[in-house]
Amino acid sequence: MFKARSRVSTVLAATAVAVGLSMGVGAGSAAAAPRLTTDTIFYQDGKSVVVSLYADGKYAGAVTWNADPLGDKPGDALQAYDGGADGWGVMGTVTDPWIYRSASTAGHASPYTTKWVTGDLTEDTWLDISVCLVKGSQKVCDYNLPRVSS
Repeated sequence: MFKARSRVSTVLAATAVAVGLSMGVGAGSAAAAPRLTTDTIFYQDGKSVVVSLYADGKYAGAVTWNADPLGDKPGDALQAYDGGADGWGVMGTVTDPWIYRSASTAGHASPYTTKWVTGDLTEDTWLDISVCLVKGSQKVCDYNLPRVSS
């Protein structure tokens, strides 16, 4: 009887240690999300913009909204560029109550530029633009950018 209790105690103690170790594995392995800052350069009379994204102060990429055709760039077009090999993708979105257009580099190795996401919009439609750093289900975004136009 004493040996059986001793064995049960040993098994329970070993199980508790194993569970404790497995719960601690990876506890500190998830990297904290970067702090996102942005710079904007407007063109085409303020209707178009290039938003540069910085992750913890380091250049991460850019999102461009091009309202009107310019050279080989189409109008009413959105593009994202990931220039930082940091594991975070770049996503840009323009919206209004009836429009949703998004470009994302998620899933592509850096450096990567998306194709232009296009479609004709009614002239002078005002749009909200947002930019994000994305990694899996994580997003770090700036939703406080000035509006752009089509």
